[in-house]
Amino acid sequence: MRTSPAVDKAAGALAEVVPAALRRREVTGLLGKRAWGRPVHPAVVVLPIGLYAASAALDLMPGGSRAARVAIGAGLAVAPASLATELAEYGTLDEKQRRAAFVQLVANAAADVCYLTSFRLRGHGFGVVARGVSALGLAALGAGGLLGGGGLLGARPGYSTASASVREPVREPV
Repeated sequence: MRTSPAVDKAAGALAEVVPAALRRREVTGLLGKRAWGRPVHPAVVVLPIGLYAASAALDLMPGGSRAARVAIGAGLAVAPASLATELAEYGTLDEKQRRAAFVQLVANAAADVCYLTSFRLRGHGFGVVARGVSALGLAALGAGGLLGGGGLLGARPGYSTASASVREPVREPV
């Protein structure tokens, strides 16, 4: 799946419809911030992923279903920030990077839908079904990370450690 005309076409179409507000320099400057030479998006996306993963761990604990719902709710609350930083970065990517980002966006959106569904099911007392839907969401996150996060589909800026050069320590004269 390294090259797929269908994925490339969909990824290109998304690049065309990214809201104009996200293309404004002030917005992309804020959302596309770079910290220590790396995009901020990978740090922001860790929040919902971590909260969703924590909900899975809480689901395994006796009496942890309420805490799992709170973790899912918190993950859903920060998910829009992750999406916004992703979309701000999206317009700057080349075709290969955009393909990986698109796959990751789709996987993350699928995960968010699963977790939103799980959150609502938990609120109505469907705990067992909600846990199953959460498991599907966690699988979607894993697939998105594997395929899109600098994994199988190609490197994205700031995601791969292979591009970092190893520097020799500077020795001061004695």
